[in-house]
Amino acid sequence: MITAVHHITSLDLPVLEPFKTLRRPIEHLQQGIFVAEGEKVIVRLLESSLTVLSILLSQDWFDKHHSLIESNQNGIIVYLGEKKLLETIVGHELHQSIMGLGTVPDQLHAGYLTERQNKRSLYVLVDGITNAENMGVIVRNCVCFNVDALLVLPSSCDPYLRRSVRNSMGNIFQLPVIYIRNTTEEIRLLQESGIRFIAAHPHSSSVKIQQSKKAEKCCIVLGAEGHGISSEVLGLCDEFVTIPMRPGVDSLNVASASAVLLWELQKTMKP
Repeated sequence: MITAVHHITSLDLPVLEPFKTLRRPIEHLQQGIFVAEGEKVIVRLLESSLTVLSILLSQDWFDKHHSLIESNQNGIIVYLGEKKLLETIVGHELHQSIMGLGTVPDQLHAGYLTERQNKRSLYVLVDGITNAENMGVIVRNCVCFNVDALLVLPSSCDPYLRRSVRNSMGNIFQLPVIYIRNTTEEIRLLQESGIRFIAAHPHSSSVKIQQSKKAEKCCIVLGAEGHGISSEVLGLCDEFVTIPMRPGVDSLNVASASAVLLWELQKTMKP
């Protein structure tokens, strides 16, 4: 519900500081907040179960989405400003004069998966993915291809970074995120629960993704485009797979590769 509507003529209010800058995303995460930008992302945020704190937008967007904001279960503060004022925020062509501030969900850990696995489960683990734009697209692909959870190692950036939320098109609000802290211990715990870890990695024993062994529960492992998956994680994986492609082409962007891998992996999994 809407708890207050404030008409603003300046962006210099302390409560608006999170909306104004792209330069302190880590500080936002430390505060347990994230910024969402753009109409589609804001609509998905308002339709999600996440806590929404405030919305900053122009009058036309407020008129269009008033009922959706009002029907949300949270007490939301609305800040209304002229488009010209909101367009002074860096990246105005992306946020479309509609932005939201939400609370990052409580962190989930490996035990969450062992307690809630379905007979057929599909996961993605990211190792060394530090580019927030790539992370956002991977999240979007995960939701598109029915991934049950995203596993994030400490070497990867947080999927609730501003640019990641934006590039996920708000799909991050639908995807459980599991934060892995003790890599070897927790991956082995998940393997003991029946999850097969499949590394997207060129290796002497790699097979084409179409030839991956059938499994009811599996996790595709993605590494950074530069140095790839860490040796620690590779040593824990059950299988190595590659995407067949034209000779002379080194690789796909990791976000693009995730879509291909997930599409093919779904077809090899046991129903």
